[in-house]
Amino acid sequence: MTDTTERTAAGVLVRRAMPGDAAAIREVAQAAWRATYSDLIGVDAVERFIAQAYAPERVARRIDRHDTFVAAGPDGDGSGVDAFAESFVEDDPAHTAAFYARPGARGAGLGTALLERVVAAYPGLDISADVLVGNELGEPFYVARGFEPGELLDEEIGGETIRERRWWLRAAGRGA
Repeated sequence: MTDTTERTAAGVLVRRAMPGDAAAIREVAQAAWRATYSDLIGVDAVERFIAQAYAPERVARRIDRHDTFVAAGPDGDGSGVDAFAESFVEDDPAHTAAFYARPGARGAGLGTALLERVVAAYPGLDISADVLVGNELGEPFYVARGFEPGELLDEEIGGETIRERRWWLRAAGRGA
């Protein structure tokens, strides 16, 4: 897999995350979680989750251990982070562990560009993504990009049990 920076046709800049991106990734995650999930699981649960999952040392570990990519909008010079995706391979499928954009940067093609980079990182593998049921941004995003709904999962987030659906993007030539 290459670590090069790529600018898509839409002008989005995508590159592999570096250790110096940890603070910006954390900021994106905080803003996205607060904007997306506060009404679904409650502000307290969101804040507990952010404090644990996006503590500085945890973000640094994510960058080191997983395939983490960052994206900047068309006006960016590549030094900023407007969105990120974190993925890894577990057994055979690849799994998207985190996929977030700053609320003000949504709809600019960042997610599509990041997803293309994730798919390219795992040729021939199915890719899964767990999305909170009722996430009115996440579910349509995955549907529009060819993911199929899969199994329901109960997960504990910030001390609350939530229901997620695993979405699947099947690799070319592979069935369900």
